[in-house]
Amino acid sequence: MNNFAGMVLFSKFGQSNDRLRKLEFMNGYKPLHLFSAVLVLLLGLTFPKFASCQTTYQDYLNKGNSKDSLKDYKGAISNYDEAIKLEPVKPDAYYYKANAEFDLLDYQQSVKDYSKTVLLNPDYAEAYFNMANSLYELKKYDESISNFTKFISMKPSVAEAYYDRANASVKNKDYNSAIDDYKQAFTINPKYFQSYYDLGNLYFNLKMFHEAVENYNQVVKLAPKDYHAFFNRAMAEFNLDDANAGCEDLNKAKELGDPEAEEFLNELCAEP
Repeated sequence: MNNFAGMVLFSKFGQSNDRLRKLEFMNGYKPLHLFSAVLVLLLGLTFPKFASCQTTYQDYLNKGNSKDSLKDYKGAISNYDEAIKLEPVKPDAYYYKANAEFDLLDYQQSVKDYSKTVLLNPDYAEAYFNMANSLYELKKYDESISNFTKFISMKPSVAEAYYDRANASVKNKDYNSAIDDYKQAFTINPKYFQSYYDLGNLYFNLKMFHEAVENYNQVVKLAPKDYHAFFNRAMAEFNLDDANAGCEDLNKAKELGDPEAEEFLNELCAEP
């Protein structure tokens, strides 16, 4: 078997979160309102003047939300803009518009509209959360953390907020804060295996391999068919000079479909 004592083997996978997540709180999106929006649209085709006089702020919101649910984000934004023209001091249309912009990966514009939302309603917690994710995508990690913190101050029991803030802290190389937040995420939700996984990766990159293994152990328990944790636990075990455990985990990763596990098995576990 190859001699790997003293080697630092690196995990293949970084943070598990793809970041493209936003909270959805679509106030007023109810069947009755949607029916009303459709009715106004039909009337408008026959009686254009009636439609122009009767289409309300809520109608535009409902039509925008309907288009958003169909992933017609540009169409949704057009309707939210019409709502904003009618009621420029109401926050919901800005919020929904920002969500659609987020889905279009237009993070700069989404930040502007989330900012407008909280300017009009400083208690609009979800806007802070989603704005934090937009700022993360823009690599503005300090501002992202600030907005996650604002959301947490308003809704302290949402595990995802601590997890996402931890990811931003990792980008800022504030590892102690990240560790605290990853732990808080799975304290709130013990089944939040993504938080164990990314904490394991952080410990791995800090060369704290025992701690990395402990967290990968939790991922394996909660997501036993995910080969990523088996592979990364194997790398930590090799760094701890535990070849038997490392090879066993590589074999498991291979069984679960890891396309690269066999290469590492041949390199690290083959007889000399």
